[in-house]
Order: sequence, then C-alpha cells, then structure tokens
Amino acid sequence: MRVLMATSFPIPGEYDGTAMLPIKILRALKPRGVDVVVAHLRLRPPGDFSTKQEDFEGTPVFSLPPSAWLSGRGLERIAKDFPFDVVHAQSYGGATRAYFACSRNKWPMVYEIHSLLGDEVERDRLGRGILFRSYKALERRAVNRAAWIIALGEPVKQVVVDEKGVPADRVSVIYPGIDLGEYERPGEPAAIPGIGPEHKVIMYIGSIVHPNQGVPILVDALPKIFNARPDARCVLVGGPAEAGEEYRRQLGEHGDRLIVLTGQNPEQVVALSRRADVLVHPRLACRENFSVQSKIAVYLAAGRPIVATDFGDYRKLLGESGAGVLTEVAPEPLADGILRVLNDPDLAASLAAATGPVAREHFAMDRNVDRYLEVYRRAMELGPR
Repeated sequence: MRVLMATSFPIPGEYDGTAMLPIKILRALKPRGVDVVVAHLRLRPPGDFSTKQEDFEGTPVFSLPPSAWLSGRGLERIAKDFPFDVVHAQSYGGATRAYFACSRNKWPMVYEIHSLLGDEVERDRLGRGILFRSYKALERRAVNRAAWIIALGEPVKQVVVDEKGVPADRVSVIYPGIDLGEYERPGEPAAIPGIGPEHKVIMYIGSIVHPNQGVPILVDALPKIFNARPDARCVLVGGPAEAGEEYRRQLGEHGDRLIVLTGQNPEQVVALSRRADVLVHPRLACRENFSVQSKIAVYLAAGRPIVATDFGDYRKLLGESGAGVLTEVAPEPLADGILRVLNDPDLAASLAAATGPVAREHFAMDRNVDRYLEVYRRAMELGPR
C-alpha cells in the first residue's frame, strides 16, 4: 500500500498537535511496510512558484505552490514518480487543496477533519470574507467526494452525518495518537525554576492564548487554589511569553506562583509532565472542541491525575473511565476540582492508575495505525462517492 499525505502546513513544522499528527502517522505506517510521500500544498509566499523536494526521515516531502495544486498538475507529477493508492488529506486545508487533483484523477481521498471549518472560536476575528467562503465551498465538495472521513471525536462524526449528509458507515472516529513509548521509557521529572520538592504542581500543556483552550478560566481559578494551598504552584508549558506575563499581572500578589515555560520540545514536555501533581485542561464548551486534541493523549500517557472541563468526548475518555475529574466550564468549579485532587491522595492515585488503559486503547499509535490501515483499505475498495 502507498499513501500520499496532503497537508496545508510544512513537515516538519511547529511542535503542535496539528503538525505532529501526520508525522506520527507516517512514522507508524513505515514499519508496516506502507510507503508514504508527503505533499505540502502551500499558500505562501505568493510570489514563489517553485516546487521543492526534501527528505524527512527517509520520506519524500514535496512543497507545491498554488499554481501546482490548483491545476492538479503538481500532484499528478508526484504520482508519476511515487505512485500512490490513496490520498490522506490532513484538515480542511489539505482536503480543499488536494480536491482538484483527486477529482480529476478519481483518486480515493481520506479526509481527516481536525476541526469544523467555520466553528472556530476566533472565526469572527479571522473573518468570513472571500477566502473563507471559498474554503467553505471547496470543503463541501471535498466532504461530498471523499471516500472516507476521519473525525477526531464522536460529536464531529455526528455533525458530518447529520449536517453534511455523509453516510455513517463512511465515517470513523480515530483519536489523535501518540507514541506511548516516549512516556514509558524511564526518566526523571524535569527540574522547573521556582519549583521545589515541597510544591504541588498544577500544570497545563499547550497554547496559552488560543481561545478554545480556556487558559483564562484556569488563571481565574488560581487565586482560590493558592489561598487554600500555599504550597501550590501553576506551570503553563506553552507560549507566547508575553501572554504569560499578562497572566502574572492579572494574578497580582499571586503572580510569582505562576511559571511559564516556552519553547519546549516533545522530549522536554515528557519530562515536565512527570513533575505535575495534576494536569489541567479547562477547554471551552464550543463546537471547535468537538474534536479531541492531542493534548489529552499527552496527559493520559503521562500517567498523572487529570482535571478537565466536562465537554464532548471527555465524558467517555475521562469521566466514565475514572481517569479524570470533570467540572463545569467555569473558574470556581475548576478550582474545586483541582483542590479535590490535591487534597485527596487516594483519589489522585486512582485517577493516575486509570490513565494508562485509556491511553493504550484510544491513543496508542501502534493501535491507531491498524485503524488507519483499515480506513485506507475501505477507501480504496469503495472509491470516491
């Protein structure tokens, strides 16, 4: 089997969930004997009309300008040198830009929906102009044509079936997987400036400014936690640094208890997570969060107690499994949930013990790769709709 991975972002790129997911997939596919070629269908810079080829861990990576993917010719040239059986389009950017070539050549496309286009918390700020409307129109075509859809959450699947009209038997839910081996290898917790062995660490990992992640809810919860537990400290692993400074100013007298660590690579994140007494995800209740982000895979793999807001698939993954304490989406209940874990060692131990089975069942890439391979096989059998 041969797969073309189509993206709208570079590989390698940023150390975020969106960019890392296709990397983790291609790393898992290679040991199974699956050949992968990557096509980065870029939009910028607008004046660069060249096609570039690089190598990433033995995988050919092409970067195509708009003129190459709008015409479809760029992907057709790749197909001549690196024939493939199925196109795996990552996010709406990859799906809309690969649509032209897939449609003309009748290649089966698997469209992996990272988030629902148009339902972003920031959409009003981002705008709903001609570019957005063009993406929406093309995305509708890509959804209607795709041989298979992968959703990152059950609520996304429901939207795809109920609102976009895709047959339920052509939609699979596959959560964003990670290599659990990174967390299972022995290692010491990271030393954190300003954190001593006597401190209880409340940790958040990820973007501290993206609205859907709800970091302001956590920051607003901290004064109650700090007053109740003088030994508590909060560590935000993510950036940008200026946002961290603003959060410190907001906390006033408690500002010195907030530590912000920017620019951490995946290996450093693993070591940092080992120092957490509780990992927190205060995400908002919004359609953008119908998708499960890779953050919760990291939290579960770390084997630490988790407190999160009760929304979407977290009820199944954390609440019903016993791997996390779920709260309402507000500072006061979030603070109460965190204090519950900090004040009850037995509860903390029970939560931590429940994380491993959930991580292995739903997020281990060695299991997820079987799910991807089955989707590819079905997409190839059924072809475009």
